[in-house]
Amino acid sequence: MRYIVFSLLLFGLTGCVPARTPVPTGALVVINGTVIDSTGLAPIPDGIVIIENKRIKAVGQAADFAIPSFETTVIDAHGGTILPGFINAHVHQTASPRTRRLYLVEGVTAVCDLGTPLNRMSQFEQEQTRQTFAARGFRAGPMITAPGGYPAVVHFQALNYDVTTPEEARAAVVDLVSRGAEVIKIALEPGDVQDPWPMLDLAQVQAIVTEAHARRKLVVAHLSQAAVLDLILEAGVDVLAHAPTAPQVFAGEIESLQDENGRISFTPDYEAQLSRLVKQGVIMVPTINAIDEVVCPALYQTSAQRQLCFDSILETVHRFHALGGVVALGNDAPVHGERGMPLHEMRLLLRAGLTPLEIIEAGTRHAAQACGHGDELGTLEPGKLADVIVVKGDPLLDIEAMSQIAVVIRAGEIAYIPE
Repeated sequence: MRYIVFSLLLFGLTGCVPARTPVPTGALVVINGTVIDSTGLAPIPDGIVIIENKRIKAVGQAADFAIPSFETTVIDAHGGTILPGFINAHVHQTASPRTRRLYLVEGVTAVCDLGTPLNRMSQFEQEQTRQTFAARGFRAGPMITAPGGYPAVVHFQALNYDVTTPEEARAAVVDLVSRGAEVIKIALEPGDVQDPWPMLDLAQVQAIVTEAHARRKLVVAHLSQAAVLDLILEAGVDVLAHAPTAPQVFAGEIESLQDENGRISFTPDYEAQLSRLVKQGVIMVPTINAIDEVVCPALYQTSAQRQLCFDSILETVHRFHALGGVVALGNDAPVHGERGMPLHEMRLLLRAGLTPLEIIEAGTRHAAQACGHGDELGTLEPGKLADVIVVKGDPLLDIEAMSQIAVVIRAGEIAYIPE
């Protein structure tokens, strides 16, 4: 009997002190900070991220792991926050690694370039060096569009990949993918009612989507007007490159957006379109600042009208998100936003009703999905590529903490620590 009691007592004692998981020798370890892994789970206080062979090995609470005292590189977060590297899902002019360096040093470890001339696509393959670690550069190439249509009608012809038939549309996708395109971007901009622009038709867009999906590429649509949403929904487009403005905005009926209580009121048809976007899993990269800078001043003269236009954009994002829509972070830099951490766009997402945690997920997990790399980036999970950042402070309390970069890790290597 004594032996049995002793055995049970011994088992009980050892059960109270579980063995800690050993950290592999030679690993890179980040400790002493709160981990936000962007998977949707709660933040992990006193967390640890273990990196081995360029990938995340483990994530959890530091107390559960035993770190060897030799041959292990330990990064102390000093009470800050440990997150996945941020991803800007809508940028331009980032073919050069030197330009992408400007993003990396502010914690943006990948960018999705949604408008590059054909002759510059190969520049994304230029090697970075240890002295010039750069953000990853994902590219779409020029936009597939109708001859004479957007973007050439506003910008320049090199951003157009003109097609006139579904067969040409499919061939354009094949060509762009062969040049390294990681998403396919199309332009769906009808212009003004009095001065319409040429635009792809449904058959052409469907051909693009079918060909892109056959090659496991997403289709991203540039748009600014709700008028094209039915086409997008029917064709099966994956990502909206901007928030679509309510029908009243382009109809010159901005005042009709307000009800008698001064609240934004959308038409039933527009509400239904937003709901269908959510049900079909379309990701929205709102670029709120870009739409506000371009659309509202172009259409309206008074400050009150422009403010109402801006408020309607915020409300579109708010309604889409409230319905369960996936919002990804992108700011159309450097055309309409800053290079580096897109803080202003993050502030606008706060105003649209997203919480700081949801904004972090928009700039990590959801942005990775919108760029076609959700299987390898965007969250701190075992097996994912180890793009990790540390910021001072707590961005869940103050999103401005995202400007306080302490460490940037790219593919498991320390890429930047401020002096």
